[in-house]
Amino acid sequence: KKENHMTIHELVASLEPEINAVRQQIHENPELGLKEYNTSALIEKELREKTHVDRIEHIGETGLLVEIKGTKPGTAHCIALRGDMDALPIKEDESHELRSRTDGIMHACGHDVHTSILLGAVRVLEHYRNQIAGSILFFFQPSEETLQGGKLFAESPKIDFHTIDGVAALHVTPDLCAGKIGVRYGAILGSSDELTITVKGKGGHGAHPDTVIDPILLAAQIVQALQMLVSRELAADESGVVSLCSIQGGNAFNIIPDTVVLKGTIRALDPKVREHILKRIPEICKGIAAAGRGDAEVNIKLGPPPLVSDSQWVDRVKRCGSKLLGHENVIELTHPSMGAEDFAFVMEKAPGVFVRFGSRSEGGPYGGLHSPHFYCDRKALTTGILTLAGIALDFFDVDFE
Repeated sequence: KKENHMTIHELVASLEPEINAVRQQIHENPELGLKEYNTSALIEKELREKTHVDRIEHIGETGLLVEIKGTKPGTAHCIALRGDMDALPIKEDESHELRSRTDGIMHACGHDVHTSILLGAVRVLEHYRNQIAGSILFFFQPSEETLQGGKLFAESPKIDFHTIDGVAALHVTPDLCAGKIGVRYGAILGSSDELTITVKGKGGHGAHPDTVIDPILLAAQIVQALQMLVSRELAADESGVVSLCSIQGGNAFNIIPDTVVLKGTIRALDPKVREHILKRIPEICKGIAAAGRGDAEVNIKLGPPPLVSDSQWVDRVKRCGSKLLGHENVIELTHPSMGAEDFAFVMEKAPGVFVRFGSRSEGGPYGGLHSPHFYCDRKALTTGILTLAGIALDFFDVDFE
């Protein structure tokens, strides 16, 4: 087959126009989490018509699990690669040339690009089947924005994580220009847990504070005290965030309500720090409420844990990234982000790496993630496909130059 004599760069270049066409179609027709029916159908159609993969299975209604089995004899190993597919309820900047045709929904986080890159990786890696002992799994994942889709894969009975040696995912960032990738040893993203505190008192007339138990005052003290948890119970080199983002209670200027509800988010980069914060929040809330003769009910909905890249896998990305993209285009990121990512659920099951890749055009405007102005330079497609395929080929020790 002629393809076998192509370099990986030539192969990616030959596939790029088709992958870009898929990317444009997904971008113009964005779908929200767990409703990615058309996106999923489009990917499945592309796979069935243009590839010879060994398995396509549905995970949930819109997720796809795809497998390529290698034909090389030897001990079988397995790697899983992930791309997410969902969009956001944001209206796209109308000056964009490539833009959403669905009002009020857009790919403001680059998942159209991630999905297309994963499809590109399938098409590239098929050509190396005879040099692979084992298999490659591809997770076309729904609903990352609601932090639910990763769990669908992590908990699926169709996937045996005992056989998976490692996992990898890519995510765009406007902090880097297209053509560059960024990795980090250790934590790259934080955990994300949802906090609801119901402060219970006894309402009454604002003119007679002695007849009430004021939940607004108790809530104010709880807000302050939870900030002290971060500043006074974590070491100076430890990171944690407790942000209370909503206070609701009362609706008259002179009536003290019975209850106040606080809602917020808890973030940490280290599982131990996360554990400490989660243990202390109920203690602090209940203690303050009790001191003021009230009560506090604390509800914590656990989300993804911190996302911590495995150092051997970071080494792998740096090695194959330097080879495929050039040493100068592989950046070691100095700081983690307190953003969260449900790929962390998958990384609890197998070691792996989370790679950032640039979306901004050289000299172009900055389009922030989750903003109407987000855009991704076409050049990022090639970079992403090379990186994702390169990680798999390096893992299987394939000489791909």
